[in-house]
Amino acid sequence: MGEYLIIDGYNVISAWKDFAQLRQENLEHARELLVAGVAEYAAFKGYRAIVVFDAQEVAGAAASEKIHGIDVVFTDEGETADSWIERRAYELRRVQAKVFVVTSDYAEQINILGAGAYRISSREFREQYDKTKK
Repeated sequence: MGEYLIIDGYNVISAWKDFAQLRQENLEHARELLVAGVAEYAAFKGYRAIVVFDAQEVAGAAASEKIHGIDVVFTDEGETADSWIERRAYELRRVQAKVFVVTSDYAEQINILGAGAYRISSREFREQYDKTKK
């Protein structure tokens, strides 16, 4: 089944200092840079990666596309990235996949651990990402 890395996109963008200013100026560019970095990291580590962005305040249906070999998901109108991630983590764990979820949201971390997935904080992910880049 493989190993999955599920990223709470806006959580990581908010947590990483190099995205702080960029997020204010051009959120789309921040998303693009995150997706490119995750794709590079996942390819090196051998993960199947999914980056999830909230669409809870945006009208419209959910969207998903493959970018740089990873799945990029925009949740359905009114759905949080947290709820999408929790549901997907449970589904993947049911088929015995190893699942790592990147988020610094404490409540989300508790739910992920309850699903049998592993949690990685945004800070820890940054450290792993930087080590991998070297």
